[in-house]
Amino acid sequence: MKQKYRKIYHRKDKIAFYKKLRHDTGSAMMTLLIAVVIGFVGYSAGKPVFQFLKERNLLAPPEQYSADSVKYTEIATEEYFPTENNFSDDSSDEQTEDSQTETEPETEENLGFVQKAPSVKGYLLDESALMSENTLTSALDAIPEGISHLLIPLKLKGGAVYYATSVKDAARCQAVQAFLPLSQIYQTVSAKGFEPVALINTLEDTFFSKTYPDSSYYFPADGTLWKDQSTPEETTWLAPFSILAQEYLSAFCTELETAGFRTIICDGLVFPNFPRTELSNLNPECSETDRWKYLTQFLTAMRTAAPETVFFVRVDGEEALSGNTEAIQAAEAFPADCLLISTQEQNWEQIQELSQTVPIIPEFSVLPDDFRKKSYVLNPD
Repeated sequence: MKQKYRKIYHRKDKIAFYKKLRHDTGSAMMTLLIAVVIGFVGYSAGKPVFQFLKERNLLAPPEQYSADSVKYTEIATEEYFPTENNFSDDSSDEQTEDSQTETEPETEENLGFVQKAPSVKGYLLDESALMSENTLTSALDAIPEGISHLLIPLKLKGGAVYYATSVKDAARCQAVQAFLPLSQIYQTVSAKGFEPVALINTLEDTFFSKTYPDSSYYFPADGTLWKDQSTPEETTWLAPFSILAQEYLSAFCTELETAGFRTIICDGLVFPNFPRTELSNLNPECSETDRWKYLTQFLTAMRTAAPETVFFVRVDGEEALSGNTEAIQAAEAFPADCLLISTQEQNWEQIQELSQTVPIIPEFSVLPDDFRKKSYVLNPD
């Protein structure tokens, strides 16, 4: 019988075991070390590339806007609200909010403008400047800085015309007092960097009404021409319901638009202060309660002759506040593009309430210091 022996199991050589353990541990540490080195080198090499892309705006985070900042930008860039540029590109949100609080009282909206009126920083030229090219150039050189629009009195109260008009009836009634071509006036003013604005008196016209009585007020009973005796010299007026008067002013508007003028300010759009003793004997239109509608018809005829032109109606603020609002009613029904109303600073709150449908620009003969942000017309005197 074969002798049985007990099987003995031996572990692997201890030296080999430890060798393998050291080898595995070293490999893991080497792998970790290589990963760290690669990460460091990659970041060091990639940082300049990242910086390059960022500086070229090729890699940038999206801009963040808040409701307040959007509103503030609109106020600052709104064309009707001219403001000084006091803003910094690197202002924080807190600084922007503070800046908005400081500038709000200086905007036209916060000063009480009911509506947005076109910004007119204008200068009223004296008619004597239109006598020659030299006088015009000298007058333009003397205009203060900061003026954008130049108001040119081309047809004055009384009916005098201060340019070489091609309207034949103006020459026939000897209304022409200056002889510079209209196109030359426009080009000279434009070349100086101003926007030419035509200022024409509409109904306070003695030259034409005396020469053509049918264009004026008269007593139907005997056909006698009515004369305004409230002035040092007896004057006559154009009647807005006269077709002859409408055609006469319309001819000027066509001529102005052809010459390049894009804004006409209509002055003197009023009825005379008829004495009560005479009113009932005059043209029946003069005593109607809604006679302002004839002023609207007059304006409509002018716009038809110059359809591409902006029409302003100039109103005496004191007369309007005293109750004579016929010109404003006519402008609203027309409708006019804007009302230019003369006023004093203390009356502005009342003035701005005179119309809820037509924008209003205040006209100051002397510019108040605290109204610098407002639209205005600055008279030379």
